[in-house]
Parts: sequence; structure tokens; C-alpha cells
Amino acid sequence: MFQGPRRSLRVAPLILVIALVAYAAVVMAMVTGPSVAGAAAIGDTSDNTPWTLPSMPPKCSTEQIASGDVSGCLITDWGKIAEKGWGTPPFPYESVGGELSAGWKWLGWSYNGSPALAEWEANMAANPEKVGRLNAKQIKAPYAAHLLFMGFLTEIQDAGYRLNDAMAYNFRCTSNSRKDCSSLDANSLSYHSYGLAVDINVSSNPEIRYYPDSTQGILTACAMPMKTNLPQWVIQTAQKWGLLWGGYGWSGGCASPMASKSSVIRDPMHFEFRGSVDDALTIARFNGVEVQDPRVETPDENASPDSPMNGKTVKRVHGADRFASAAATASFWSSTETVYLATGTNFPDSLAAGVTAARVDAPVLLVTATSIPASTRDQLVRLAPRTVYVAGGPAVVSDDVLSAVKQLTGANVIRFFGPTRYETAELLTRVSWYKSTSRVAWMASGRDFQDPLIASAAAAVYEQPFVMVDGQRGLTDGSRDLLRTLGVTQVNLVAAPGAFSDEVLADLRSTMNVVVYGAADPSERSASVWTSHAQSQRVMLATSLNFPDALTAVPYATRADGTPLMLVPGTCVPWTTHQVIDRLDPSNCSVGRPHSLRLWNLSRPAECVSG
Repeated sequence: MFQGPRRSLRVAPLILVIALVAYAAVVMAMVTGPSVAGAAAIGDTSDNTPWTLPSMPPKCSTEQIASGDVSGCLITDWGKIAEKGWGTPPFPYESVGGELSAGWKWLGWSYNGSPALAEWEANMAANPEKVGRLNAKQIKAPYAAHLLFMGFLTEIQDAGYRLNDAMAYNFRCTSNSRKDCSSLDANSLSYHSYGLAVDINVSSNPEIRYYPDSTQGILTACAMPMKTNLPQWVIQTAQKWGLLWGGYGWSGGCASPMASKSSVIRDPMHFEFRGSVDDALTIARFNGVEVQDPRVETPDENASPDSPMNGKTVKRVHGADRFASAAATASFWSSTETVYLATGTNFPDSLAAGVTAARVDAPVLLVTATSIPASTRDQLVRLAPRTVYVAGGPAVVSDDVLSAVKQLTGANVIRFFGPTRYETAELLTRVSWYKSTSRVAWMASGRDFQDPLIASAAAAVYEQPFVMVDGQRGLTDGSRDLLRTLGVTQVNLVAAPGAFSDEVLADLRSTMNVVVYGAADPSERSASVWTSHAQSQRVMLATSLNFPDALTAVPYATRADGTPLMLVPGTCVPWTTHQVIDRLDPSNCSVGRPHSLRLWNLSRPAECVSG
């Protein structure tokens, strides 16, 4: 169904050699960067007297945070975490007092590893190697926060503080509530659930509520010495990395030991970051971490021939999660009259929307079924489109989301959808190819994301229509009519072995010429569609292991002169992919999120090098 008036769509001028993804040798520097930073622990590291009666520094000014120099102040802004770019996690209960939702498993201390958290946890970075007494992968947090935690923990260990235990990501509600979140709502989630807090040496630094003790002549809770083994220099080092110490106290805290309080909860094991993603990156850079904004990263453009990319410029385009990654690609449009929206939780509508958006030079942004993530919201406000096209029915993008988009932008919001993913994709192709014809079309089965991504990327670059079908059940009547209407006489079929049944293949071959790109390996399949492509100034790579990073890659790649998009496993560049990259001879490469794409060495093309 097409809801709303039919609008003629501008066909974007096809610009030609393409722009996107080659690799990210940046990963190891990004994940382990703080451990090699030039900064060091601050304060008197020779004085290890526990700091039991602390006084709080002043709140950081906007200017201090913007500079990254926050060693003498505190970032204390509560605010809404999702609005700071960290994303919105799922919650175990659909309603306060309701039953535990499916896919959640309480371990007695957290929900870590629950199936419902798989997507959320996939966005967490982890230290790949042991750092001091920290085991490999012990500290998990969103990439930008991970830089701060590892910088802090590395420096205090290097300066002599003994870490016996430490933990960052831990999905639960706050410690002074029901940790399992029963009868609570999402506002009760701990900063640990977002990966924005780290606890260290728990037994030596317990969370305790303190009261005045008149028998000792102590008339305010703030004057009661807390139980901790943390010296002042450890706290000062944490503050340099933007971390707020729980030892100052919750429920208002204690500005000094003289502050009047009838009780105060002190939590000296706990350090949390209350700033935004941008704030975290700024602080990390100021403290010597050699990283760039993960949404657009450009290593040394004058790299030597021995560098991992043989002197090519490498850009990493991504965000903290799939929604922020989509927003990062949309940021390359200074303005646009049209934006496409699709769900970020599944691939068919998003990939079909991508090739349609590419044809009119429009970005694709991602939403959930019931909400607009902060990163998507920010781009919608910035771009201020006149028209927003939504791919998918109310079951995948609710009417409430459409209403919110309209209220946010004032745009004309139009939904494209059919009863299945195939009819939705068909409708999107019909609209983008209205009154146009093409002798060749690209086709793939919609049962997995790899083949539709490969086919839609090629269709966008070659300015040919994309048709998604069920490879086991065959073409719908609508798909047959679409091919006839377009005047298609040849189908370029991207199909993993077994993706199309013999009957469906025979049916296709009975009416037109069929060229099959059918290598068993997805990297080979994606490389094979570019074997005849002319030289390109740019190349784009995305992981073949999961769909989120690639959902919005097609319109971004196409607007940069039609950049070839290829899939790689994430840990290496296969030989066949390297051959195509070498033939295309790009000078620029773009890549996705660091945990999705790892390090390879193009100077040794026959050998994949693990990141």
C-alpha cells in the first residue's frame, strides 16, 4: 500500500566512482588507545592514605568540558542518557509490576548475556588484551566510555594502585533499588547498564549509608569517615578522565565534611561518566589518546607504503550503535528535502529503502517500532526534510513514530508497505523507477541480509532496479509484473548456494537471461559484482557477519560517485576482495564500527591477519 499522495521522485545524477569502506587499522588504537596515551596519573602518588573525608571539586563549566581539560572539576549533569548519544537499552518489563518479558534471564546480580540484550551488548567494546591485573575482555563499555575507563584504570595501576577486581557493564537497576528491576521502570537502570560506570575493589570500598554519631561528637553524616582504600590521587586521576566518584555521596552528596546531612550514601567503589559521547571523545583526546571521532575517522593521510592501507586514506564512518551509525552517514548531507526511515531491528525494509533512497540522493535513518533514537532525532531536526518516506507497515514502525516524526520535522510523512517484505520492496522499486525502464535488474532472496545488500549496492551504483524475492517460493505476481513493466530482459542474480531453488531458477530462465553471482563465500560474492567495474577513487567495506552497519551504507556510498561496497568477515581481507580493491586502485576507503571490522595488512594480500 502507498499511503499518501504520489510524488514524483528526483533521480539523483549518477556520480561515478564510489566511496566507502575499506578497513580500519584504527581498531586496535581505538580500543586499547588509553593504555598508550601520553597522560599519567596525577596527584601525590606516593601518598596512599585512604581519602575518607573528601571535599568535592566544583562542577565543570561548559568551556572546561569542551576543552577536555576536566582534571579539577566534576561532570555531574544527570540529564537523559539516551539524549547524550549512548542509545536506549531494552528493559526487562513491559509495564511496571508486569511479568518478566521473554528473552531475559536474571543471574542473581545482572541480566548480562540475556537473549534480549544481544543487540545491546554487541555494541560494547572490550579490552582485547590483559592490562595490568585486568584480564582480557574484563572491562566492557561503549567505545567512547571504554577509552575513559581504560585510561583511568591503566594509569592508576601503572602508578602503583593494586586492582583486585573491576567491572563496568552490568545490566541491572540501581543498587539502592530492586536490582532485578521488578516493579520499576527504565528510569531506575544503573549507569552500569549503559556501560557508563566502573566499580573497583568492591570489598575494600563498600557502598554504605552513613549517619551522624553523637557519641563521637559527629553531628553530620558528611563528617563520618567512610570505609575505603582509595587515596586522593586515584580520585584525582579518575576526574582527569571525566569520571564522577561515588565516594562524594549520592542523595545530594557531601560538598565537604562540614556539609550538614542527616544521612548520605557513599559508594567509593563506583566511578561513572555523565557526559555525552562527544564529551568522552574530547576528554580522551586531551589526555593523549590517539583516536578520532568514531563516526568519521581519518588516519594519517601521508601514511608510508608499509602502513596497513599502503598509504590510502582510511575513514571509519559509524556511531555507538546501528542508529548512530545511520546518523553518521546522514551527517554527510548538509541538507535534503527527502529522508527515508526504516526499522533498525531487521534488514529487509531497510535494505530496500537504501537503494530507493540512493536513487534520489537521500539518506536513510533508523528507528525502532515504538521510538525515535536520539541520534536519529538529531539528524531529522538538522536536515529538516520536507518529505519523510517510511519503509514498512505499522508492525515494524508504529503510527506513533510517524506522528512523532511529523511533529518533530513538520514534514509530509508517507508510508510505503505491503503485506510482506517482498511487496514492500516491490513498491519501493516501483516508486523510484516510476515511468522508467531498465534492461537489467538485480535480484536476491530476502531470507538473509547478505545477498540483498550485495545486490542492492550494485543496483544503486549501476543505476539499475533491485528486486527482492523469496528464493524458495519464487516470484509473486507483483514481481513478475514489475519486471515486465521495467522491460527487464536480464536478471543479475546474487544467490548463495541453495538460496534459490531449482524450480525458481528454471522459472526465471524460462523468461529472461539470468547471470548468477553465486560464490559460496559472501566476500567472494560481493567482490564478484565489481570485477568489471571501472577504477574507483573510493571503496567501502562492511562486515558480512551482521546487518546493522550495512543498513544505511548504500545511499551513503552511492552519493560519493558510486562507491563499490564489499563485504568482509571483519577480521581480515580475503584474497579475492584484495584483488578487486587492488584493481580498482582507490585512494580512499571507508569502514564501519571498530568491533565489526578489524585489522588487515594489504601488503600481504594472500594472508588474512587477525585484529
